[in-house]
Parts: sequence; structure tokens; C-alpha cells
Amino acid sequence: MKTFRITVITLFTMVAFACDYQQNLTAEDDFAANIKPSSERSIIEKTDKTGQTALNSVELIVTEILITSPRFKYLTKGLYKELDEKGGLTYKVSLEGSPNPNQDKALSLSRTYDFKLYEIYADSQICTNHFTFNPNNRQLYEYDGVHNKVRQIIFDRDLLLKYDALCAR
Repeated sequence: MKTFRITVITLFTMVAFACDYQQNLTAEDDFAANIKPSSERSIIEKTDKTGQTALNSVELIVTEILITSPRFKYLTKGLYKELDEKGGLTYKVSLEGSPNPNQDKALSLSRTYDFKLYEIYADSQICTNHFTFNPNNRQLYEYDGVHNKVRQIIFDRDLLLKYDALCAR
């Protein structure tokens, strides 16, 4: 009877490790297939006919405002190499809150467009920075956790023309 118990416990342990190993492989494979440097590529896509840039949603424009800002570029410059050295997989920017969460595919309702920068590891995600775009005063902010306040950051103000054009519709 004791041998039977040990055999069953060993079998369950092996199955648990095998399932965990398979899930880790799947997660790593999915991340590896989807790694694209968001700071090195623009969300603005070229149209086929005119060759002009096209931003067709407020979410894309606001995201473009963030990822083209000098502060964001500074934070993400060399981040892939740093993550690789620490055992990380990639990083991502996530729209957490929006005035129109259903339309913008945000997680929650907010008066502002709230973004988080995440470092992605095989077993976790770590939020490293918080950003906010306020549509009322049309300003981009970064949250400073040390001083518990937000501070304005510089961004390409020409993108506000595209933002205004889309919001005027």
C-alpha cells in the first residue's frame, strides 16, 4: 500500500511539472513570436495609395504622442538589451484608462488616457512607469512616484492637429 501511495504521488508530481513546463514553453513561444520593438517602430502606418501617414483612431494618436516623446524614447532606449541581460522577454505599453474605454479598447473609464509601461518576464509583468494624456489641456504627463505627483513631459505637438481633426468628427 505504501508503494502505491508513493507511485501516485510521484505520478501527480511529474504531471504537475510537465504541465508547468509546457505552459512556460507556450508563453515564451508566444512572447518570442510577438516581440516587436514598439519604441523603434511607429504606430503610424503608411497607406497603400498615397504613402501618407494615417492615424484612424484616437487611441492610436494618443499612443503615438506617448511613444514619440523624448522621455519615452529615453526610457526605452536599450531596454531590450537590458531585459535580455536580466532574463526578461520584452516590454509593452498598455492603455489602462480612457474617456471611451469600449471604443479605445482600454481597461477602464477615466477622464484621461492612462498608459503603463511594463517589463515582461516569463513569470511576471512589472509596471515601471505611468503616463497620462489629458485631453482637456492636451498635455502629456509622467507620474513621479518618488514625489507622488505628475510632471509634464515634452512631446510632438504636431500630433495634436491629427488628434483635433479626429476628435472634431
